[in-house]
Amino acid sequence: MEDGRKLQYVVTCAVSILTSTMGFINTWATPMIRKFWLDEADFQFNDEETKLFFNITPIGLLVGTVFAGYICDKFGRRTTLLTATVIAAFGLIFTALSSAAWMLYVMQGLWTFSLGWKYIYMAEIVDPDIRGGLTLATRSMFHFGSLLMVLIGETVSYRAMNNWIIIAPLLSFAAIYPIPESPYYLLKVGLEEQARKEMSRLQENVGTEDIDTQFEKMKMLVTMEMQNSSSFFKFISNKRYRKALIITFGLKLFYILSGTTVVQGLYITILIEGDIKLNPRKMVDIDVAIKVGIGILSALLVDRVGRRILLLWSFIGCSLSIAVIALYFGVRDYYTQAIQAIGYVTFAAVIIFLISNSLGLASIKEIIEVELFPLNVRVMAVVTLYVFGGLGYPLHIGVREFENSAGRVSVFWTLAVISVLGFVFTYFVLPETKRKSLKEIQEMLRGDDNVSEQEMTTIQERTERFRDRVISG
Repeated sequence: MEDGRKLQYVVTCAVSILTSTMGFINTWATPMIRKFWLDEADFQFNDEETKLFFNITPIGLLVGTVFAGYICDKFGRRTTLLTATVIAAFGLIFTALSSAAWMLYVMQGLWTFSLGWKYIYMAEIVDPDIRGGLTLATRSMFHFGSLLMVLIGETVSYRAMNNWIIIAPLLSFAAIYPIPESPYYLLKVGLEEQARKEMSRLQENVGTEDIDTQFEKMKMLVTMEMQNSSSFFKFISNKRYRKALIITFGLKLFYILSGTTVVQGLYITILIEGDIKLNPRKMVDIDVAIKVGIGILSALLVDRVGRRILLLWSFIGCSLSIAVIALYFGVRDYYTQAIQAIGYVTFAAVIIFLISNSLGLASIKEIIEVELFPLNVRVMAVVTLYVFGGLGYPLHIGVREFENSAGRVSVFWTLAVISVLGFVFTYFVLPETKRKSLKEIQEMLRGDDNVSEQEMTTIQERTERFRDRVISG
């Protein structure tokens, strides 16, 4: 662990405890709904109620994202993470007392409080050369929590799980409470001395010229960015943000259209029709395990090989795997016996798709969404992108209609082509942001190669005044 960065790693561990908790409780439905189907719960939850339960998710995400964005902008990044633990714990009270469907509806609505704000927090407190890896590490812990719920939920009773699960958000609250607030946010709201103190804690290098220079650069960046308008109309119309908007909304759109939710919703059907003798329950375990393992691999690679490379390989893998599935089902009806003998190909293709998707597309886009926007519109951008991401839910319904009219093979070929277009978009449009500070990223988007001479002169003058105050004091 590098000197001066110990707190950054400690903070990453604290945020990882929170994300694993959220993965744990948000996967509650996977084993628990099955207990309703097997009559292992102590009250009834019929098919219509189950359908409504899952339909609450997009509504909760929309409301929760807007609410979380308000808290993040007005009260701070750390406060938003703490609020997430409190809301999760409140939802778990309904879980522990659940004796009717409406209690589970309330629980599900509360649990969908958005956690996208951890990306903003991590981007603002972690050094550029380790920012991507530590941020993705917290994401992989979300899937680790999901895996724990799947494994534990199968072995304990419905009531026992609901009575003890509240321990998880309480541990998360205890882990998050001591961590520092983002210095960027503190400067944004005018708390300069507190911002300097928190930055010094994160660097463990108080009073040195290096810290003072870094702080002056950060202060200048925040001052410059906060001078620009933060209204929604200016956000979507100002050419200053146009490049970032094209990149982030483009990546989000390709993520939605490339079949992530569609393939994961169909992979059980794909395996059954491919004549693969695999318990659907085992496929869920494989899916979550891949997300954990590949998430860790992605965290190790993202600051070494870069965001662009992982995204490009992700699009290639998704496109090829979906094309193999499309080819298999396209010729199956003509060469039924011969093609069914190699049905394992569909299983391999699904695994490659899950690996490719987890390697970059499902995670790195969210890091980029935070990195590309300046402080004055960063929260607004994340809120807008999350709301825009809600298109994935009606898209899934639209794909079903497209499948009914054009056939499943046409759906798969369309998804494969979209992934190819996503590769082209990433290759020509997306800049590399690895090891770049938030200031350097903004300069790159504006076309500036270096810090201006005027800015450097101002930084040096302020550094000298700070040194003189220390010596005279």
